[in-house]
Amino acid sequence: MTVPSILNNHSLVGIKTYSISYRFLHWTMGVGFTLLLVAGQQFNFDLTESYKASGLMYHSTIGTIVLISAVLLIHKRFIRSDIRPDSGLTGKKLIMIKMAQLSMYMLAIVIPITGLITAFYSSDGAKLFGLWNIGQYVDEQTLFDSGRLVHEIGTFIAIALVTSHIVAAFYHHFILRDSVLSSMIGKKWLRSSKTSVKI
Repeated sequence: MTVPSILNNHSLVGIKTYSISYRFLHWTMGVGFTLLLVAGQQFNFDLTESYKASGLMYHSTIGTIVLISAVLLIHKRFIRSDIRPDSGLTGKKLIMIKMAQLSMYMLAIVIPITGLITAFYSSDGAKLFGLWNIGQYVDEQTLFDSGRLVHEIGTFIAIALVTSHIVAAFYHHFILRDSVLSSMIGKKWLRSSKTSVKI
């Protein structure tokens, strides 16, 4: 798939909103991603063992949900090529926005995977969904440190990208007054919407 096709495949003028499944995956990934970025900072502090164990369980569980959502969304976006609303953006603005989106998709894969790798090679237990302990199988400090380093670098990049993404969404909605944000909220909140994408 070429770069132009990645940037422009299957956008359609006249379609006002993304499909319900597309929006669900987007907001699941977005909210989960934000929770991970904020809550993940707690591990920089001196925590009690019980609090740390609980935090690791929730952190690894949410990270896995984000990973699954990202994989499904990438499948819909780039492999299945679901029809999407036309943002109306062209040229450099379109390329910049799409490259930022691609970066966030990649981080939504890399950050949870490196987090799970870190948990796997950690001496601390991390119960995925409160059921499966994915830690304490192998205590390998080098692999733990490498996974954690990539995880933390990805986290800082993601904070910048997610913040920019949120600011851009509000800028489009309140300043430019276009349908960029509305298309991801749904027809229910669109007074002027006449058409939407079916699942």
